[in-house]
Amino acid sequence: MTMPLHLIPMALMLAGALMLSQAAGADPDPWRLYLAERGEIPWQSLSREEQNALQKYQRNWDQYSSDRQQRMRQGAQRYLELPPDKRREVEQRRREYENLSPQERKRLREEYRRGRD
Repeated sequence: MTMPLHLIPMALMLAGALMLSQAAGADPDPWRLYLAERGEIPWQSLSREEQNALQKYQRNWDQYSSDRQQRMRQGAQRYLELPPDKRREVEQRRREYENLSPQERKRLREEYRRGRD
């Protein structure tokens, strides 16, 4: 049985891709495949700067939904694009927020939500 002529280029391309992946020892990491299927972002795939900005979330990173990981990464990227004086201002506000009581934090979150609606 012979292969139709129009399928030969595709068969050659697939065979070449298979040989390249085997030659490179490209055994896919099952954990990375699992995360990719779920749309999650592996911690190791973040840049060093993103990892530094998100450091306090590293321990639980794999437990966050892919949507939350993406939002956090986007926030880190926005933070990293800020000029140094704006970064210091953000850090100062974060420290002030962390020093608030739980009731004050709740009040601020509610005010923020009302302002966004």
